[in-house]
Amino acid sequence: MDLKKYQEIIQFAIDKEIRSYDFYVKASQVARYSGARELFIDFSREEEKHRKLLEDLSVEKIDQLKIERVPDLKISDYMVDVEFQPDLSYADILRKAMKMEERALRLYTDMRESNPEQELEKLFDFLAQQEAKHKYQLEKKYDDEILK
Repeated sequence: MDLKKYQEIIQFAIDKEIRSYDFYVKASQVARYSGARELFIDFSREEEKHRKLLEDLSVEKIDQLKIERVPDLKISDYMVDVEFQPDLSYADILRKAMKMEERALRLYTDMRESNPEQELEKLFDFLAQQEAKHKYQLEKKYDDEILK
């Protein structure tokens, strides 16, 4: 495996986790009720855990990563993204978050498919799985609370 390429991928993923963390912190600050604030704070904590996991991940540990199948409700697939603004409703913040996780999932899936190195496939699968988990959680929350 090309170590430089691996390090670039990891740094890219870390930067993405930092941006996601920042988004969820902002979302928690503009959320109008405590349940929504807590939800977005929890997501920011998850992004922080992902960042730390990536910082500690070595090439040798890639084979130990567990890849799980994550359901896809496909709710965000049929939504239009919204621009983040301080007065967004809870439903709009959820939409924005779903679209963000959907784009990240698609990015890692595309990177996996265009990658010739088999060793990196598992890394991309793992990164995609992390995004898929968040997308699923957000879609489930949207389905349960907004679409009900």
